[in-house]
Amino acid sequence: MVLNRGEDGDTVPSDRVIIVGAGPTGLALAAELALAGVPCRVLERRPARTADSRAICLHARSMEMLALRGIADRFLDTGLPVRSFPVGPRGAVIGFDRLDSDFPYQLDLPQSEIERLLEERAIELGAEIVRSATVTGVDQNDDEALVTLADGTVERAAYVVGCDGLRSTVRESAGIPFPGAPNPGSVALADVFIDDLPMTDAHGENTDAGLFLVFPFRDGSCRVVLYDYSRAEVPVSEPVSLAEVRESIIRITGRDLRPRDLYWSSRYRSESRQAPSYRAGRILLAGDAAHTHSPAGAQGLNTGFQDAFNLGWKLAAAVRGGAPDWLLDSYHRERHPVGSEVLRLSGRQFRLNTARTTPRRLLRWAAYHVALPLPPVQTRLARAYSGVAIEYAPHDAEGHPLEGRRLPPGRLRSRDGAATPLYELFRDGNFVLFARRPVVAPMGLPAQVRVVDYAEAARPDWPAAVLVRPDGYVAWAGDATEPDPVRHAVHHWLGTN
Repeated sequence: MVLNRGEDGDTVPSDRVIIVGAGPTGLALAAELALAGVPCRVLERRPARTADSRAICLHARSMEMLALRGIADRFLDTGLPVRSFPVGPRGAVIGFDRLDSDFPYQLDLPQSEIERLLEERAIELGAEIVRSATVTGVDQNDDEALVTLADGTVERAAYVVGCDGLRSTVRESAGIPFPGAPNPGSVALADVFIDDLPMTDAHGENTDAGLFLVFPFRDGSCRVVLYDYSRAEVPVSEPVSLAEVRESIIRITGRDLRPRDLYWSSRYRSESRQAPSYRAGRILLAGDAAHTHSPAGAQGLNTGFQDAFNLGWKLAAAVRGGAPDWLLDSYHRERHPVGSEVLRLSGRQFRLNTARTTPRRLLRWAAYHVALPLPPVQTRLARAYSGVAIEYAPHDAEGHPLEGRRLPPGRLRSRDGAATPLYELFRDGNFVLFARRPVVAPMGLPAQVRVVDYAEAARPDWPAAVLVRPDGYVAWAGDATEPDPVRHAVHHWLGTN
C-alpha cells in the first residue's frame, strides 16, 4: 500500500476530508468544508466538468441556502425563474407564488452551469479538485480513511464522503446496501428549441399516449421530458434523435410542435433506492450515492445539494475536534427521513403520471383536476416540492416549537434602526445567536458563534434568544438571555470548540 507523500517525503496528515465525485453534491460539500477551513480534496473520474445539462433546476430551499452564503445572485444571473411546476396534464401545475420565500419559483439552468458555479466557489475558498482520478476502493481504521486510486496510490483522510452517484464505489466499499428497484420504462430527455410554445413558463401534457413536459431555459431553448408508452421499452443505450422527439410529441399531444436544433439528449431508466445508513464509521454518503428516485418533481439534485449543507458544518466540527459525539450521527438521523419522503413524493407522482388502467386514470383525473387546484393543496405541495417544508426533529422533545424549523427570510432591525436581511448574517458559515436583549458576558462562547443583538425580530413569534445553525435551521430557542442557558445551548451543539 502506497501512502500519499508531500514534497518533503513526509506522509500527508489525515486531518482533511476526501470527497469522491465532483457533481453538484460533491462540489457544494467541498465549498462548505473549505469555508469552514477544513482541507478538502475532491476526486473525480471524469477528465473535465460535464458539458451536459442533465438535472436542470434549483428549488426555493436550495436557493435560500445559496443566499445564506451570499452567492444566490451568481445562479440567478444564469438561470431562468419559473413560477410553476407542471405535474402532468395540461394546466395541472403547482404554483410557487404562495411560498414564504425570497425565491418563489424554481430556477431552471443546466447542471453544467450549476457545476461550473459551484466549482468556482469551491476553488476560490481553497478546495482542491483532482480530475481523471478513478477511485477503486475505500477502507478505514480507527484513525483514518484510505482511498485507493486506479494507479495504485492511496489517499489518506479523516473522513471520506461518497458523492459518486447511483453506482457508488464508496458505498459498495463500505458494505452499505442499496435496496430498491428500477422504475418501469425509460424516459427520453432532449434539449431543443420549440418556437410554438412560450418559453416563459413550464408546460405539461399527460394523455393516453404518455407524458410530455417542457422546462424553459434562459436562452430560449428548453428541456423536453418524454415518457412515450410506445417507446418505454427502448433500451437506454439507444440514442434519442430529433425525429424521435418530434414523433413522440405528436403521439402524446396530437400536435406537431416542430422541435428544432437538438443539442443534447439522453435516455435513461430511473431507479428508486435508498441506503439504510448514510454513515459507516469514517465513510459517509450524500446525494445519489445515498438515495435515488424517479425524476418526478425535480428532487434529485436539490436533495443532494441540501445533504451537503447539512453535512458540511457537522463534518467540519468533527475534523476540528471537540464536537459532541452525536453531532455527525445526526446527519443520517435528519437527512434519511428527508430522502425517504422524496422517494414517496416522486414515486406517487410517477405512478400517477404513468397509470394506464381506467381506475388509475380516473384517480389521476380527480387528483389533478379536483384536488390540485384547491388552495390548501397548492400550498402544501408548493412547500413540499420546493423544500421549504423540511423540518428536523428537535434534539430535545421538550424544546421550543421553533427548534428544527427553517429560518424564514426577513429583516432584523438593530438598536440603531438599521435593517439587515437575516440571510446575510450566515455568509461565514457559522452559527448565529439572535438575542433581543444584550447577552450578558457573551465571552466564553465558541468562535463559531456570531452574537447579534436586535431591537425588532423578523417574526413576532421569536422568543428572546434564537440560536440558528449554519445551514439555516433553528438549533435552540428560549426566552432567557442570561449566560447559563445560552452557554448550555451553544455548548450542546458545538461541544468544546
